[in-house]
Amino acid sequence: MIADEKCAVCKGPIVQKYIPMESWNIKGAMCSACYSKRLGEHYPGEHVRVNLDKK
Repeated sequence: MIADEKCAVCKGPIVQKYIPMESWNIKGAMCSACYSKRLGEHYPGEHVRVNLDKK
């Protein structure tokens, strides 16, 4: 967990820090759940995330 940092949207704890796009007008870091939700709102459709650095 990032040192007591809270999500700017849900105020929950941040495990993986995401920086919102400027056009979202969100100040502060976001948690992965809120970032994924916001990403889906701005870019509709199915999104498949692939972590290429893990084997």
